[in-house]
Amino acid sequence: MPALKYLAALWIALLFYAVSSLLIGAMGLFAYEQLNVEKEKLFDNLHRLQILNEEFTGIQNALVNDNDTIYLHARELGYGDSGEHFIRIVGLPGKNKNRVSAGELLIPAAPEYVDDKTLRIISIAIALSMILCIGIVDLLRLVKNS
Repeated sequence: MPALKYLAALWIALLFYAVSSLLIGAMGLFAYEQLNVEKEKLFDNLHRLQILNEEFTGIQNALVNDNDTIYLHARELGYGDSGEHFIRIVGLPGKNKNRVSAGELLIPAAPEYVDDKTLRIISIAIALSMILCIGIVDLLRLVKNS
């Protein structure tokens, strides 16, 4: 029967290791939730990139098929028709050029978790401290009964 107490200490340490691995370990629920958040960010970014792609495809089609669109873009870039003259006035703000972003670079963050080695060390420390406490209590009872 006294050996059962020591075995219980080992089982408690094993239970701590299993539960902490399940919750805060590398494959635990906390890390899984962080990965789900990053996955949602990546899907949102992918959706924005698909919208930009559709816009750019429309602009490309307009530039390929419509001469008036080419003419307007050339005007925005400062080109003119033959026989036209431009007067540039220094000090006045120029026409704002439409600069479209090609999307943003999204680097997913690595999930934060407690290393498995650390969890093992803590579990072993729990087991040893419980065994030590049980041993001290048994030793004190033995001395008291003697």
